[in-house]
Amino acid sequence: MARLAKLNPKVFDLSLALEEFLLAKQADGVAQRTLDDYRFHVETFLKVHPNTTNYEAIRKAVIRYFSQPSSPGYRNIKLRYLKAFFNWCVAEGYLPANPAQGIRKAKEDLGNIRHVPLEALKKLLDAPDKKAYTGLRDYCLLLVQIDTGARPGELFQVRVSDLNLEARELYIRPEVAKTRVGRTLVLSPFTTQALVKFLKVRPTWWSEDVPLFATENGRPLDRSQWAARVREYCRKAGVKVTPYGLRHSFAIEFLKEANDPFALQRILGHQDLAMTRRYVRYLQDDIRGAHEKASPVQKLQSIGRRASRKVDSHA
Repeated sequence: MARLAKLNPKVFDLSLALEEFLLAKQADGVAQRTLDDYRFHVETFLKVHPNTTNYEAIRKAVIRYFSQPSSPGYRNIKLRYLKAFFNWCVAEGYLPANPAQGIRKAKEDLGNIRHVPLEALKKLLDAPDKKAYTGLRDYCLLLVQIDTGARPGELFQVRVSDLNLEARELYIRPEVAKTRVGRTLVLSPFTTQALVKFLKVRPTWWSEDVPLFATENGRPLDRSQWAARVREYCRKAGVKVTPYGLRHSFAIEFLKEANDPFALQRILGHQDLAMTRRYVRYLQDDIRGAHEKASPVQKLQSIGRRASRKVDSHA
């Protein structure tokens, strides 16, 4: 492949390198959403620091970029995408070293984990009109999200052939999975029964390529459509839930009962335990806070500090 980005040993064009990088990632089978994320984060960096024509300038620009205030979660996302891009530039011989090397991740922000109480989930499931195709579809999609913790974007692309109702399993194909690694999810009997009812009202003339949770026109749902429908159900039920909050709720409830982060890692499709540990820490913090409020010893300490009921007659 011709070198598109290396104009000469001292001048470097990151914009051209990005295009070549995206082509290489596309050839590797990376999902379109991930390609879009790479483009967004690299181009955002270049808009803020356009004069990055050599390694020294790029290194200084990266340091300035990450010195700006940002939420811990968003900072880590930016750092992950830029490091991956710069690592590729190093491997291709475009850069002598990764200019983001040595910049540390921010401490994990657990506040973006949106655990929804079971009572709220029950109200949410009562909101869709199960007598209509779209209502029953949405009800089943909510159930599968709560039951498996699957990413919404993955479920939008599953097909009827990915379902094994007898085994109560749903297969997330590699080309559908965010990490490009397939996995099998177990469905509860209740969710399976709901899917059986849904399949009975799903048009039989649709081809095998039509997604399981398709629109009335047989087209795939997208994130904005689903987010809008969930918001409407939340308004109707008087609760506050996001599509991704259902994944978080599954993870927290799973850990409460199973206490097995390794199994949770496989179910959620995490490449390593780093992401899964966020749920473990969230649960530990939640338990710690509950203990501090409910501990009898903590309550005993306040007994001695109560005001005396006796009035000092000499005062």
